[in-house]
Amino acid sequence: METAGGSGHCPRIALLVQYDGAGFNGWQIQNGGRTVQGDIEKAIRILTGAESRLTAAGRTDSGVHALGQVAHFDCTSNITLQRLCIGLSGILERDVSVKNAYAVPRDFHARYSAIAREYLYLIHNGRQRSPFMLNRAMWVHHPIDTEYLRAAVSHLVGEHDFASFCKKISTDGGTVRRIDSIGIERKEELIIIKIRGNAFLHNMIRIIIGTLCDMHRRGDDPDRMREILAERNRDRAGATAPPCGLYLGRVEYAPPLESFDSAFML
Repeated sequence: METAGGSGHCPRIALLVQYDGAGFNGWQIQNGGRTVQGDIEKAIRILTGAESRLTAAGRTDSGVHALGQVAHFDCTSNITLQRLCIGLSGILERDVSVKNAYAVPRDFHARYSAIAREYLYLIHNGRQRSPFMLNRAMWVHHPIDTEYLRAAVSHLVGEHDFASFCKKISTDGGTVRRIDSIGIERKEELIIIKIRGNAFLHNMIRIIIGTLCDMHRRGDDPDRMREILAERNRDRAGATAPPCGLYLGRVEYAPPLESFDSAFML
């Protein structure tokens, strides 16, 4: 068991967090409404007696889930990493959990140190709705051709200007991003879309998914996706898919988090 404190300095701790986004108004603290950041910061205060500010790898929107969110804070307590994990998960509501804690260097930053992020989007593609997919996936009842989806998204891999796939109010700072890979697989009625890249614009993945579904429904040629990308106009893309199907899957660092001392060695 590793200690979080020691040597009279304030160590930086990275938390690996999972949450069901259905009950939250997103990650970031805001006026009114429950947030993941607010719940975890409150739990840290209860457990350690100290105020701490969390910085996340990505600020997920209301209704968006996380399987591998990473957030760091500077700890002023000598609490062990294992006790920190167990204590926080014991205090937090059951829709959010701290899966692990890592003693990271002082220059580690959950957002800016990340080299890649992988998101998942789930589509329940069945004739009838499923109660088990409620708030877990977008339901599309007409049959979806996954080969069509693969052909359309192939135009998005690489470094491009994704202005067509960004919420208009969020274009400050540029709209060029790099998508490393997009994988699509079907498991019975569930379609799983994995998108890996260096960073993503606000609503970028949900707009890509919504555009895919709109194109498929209309019977557009898959090459239409390349044209939409080139037009750099949000009005040319499709609807924004619902947040319930989106998951922050994992965040990658170099060196990886697993190389640092942690509460639980996997």
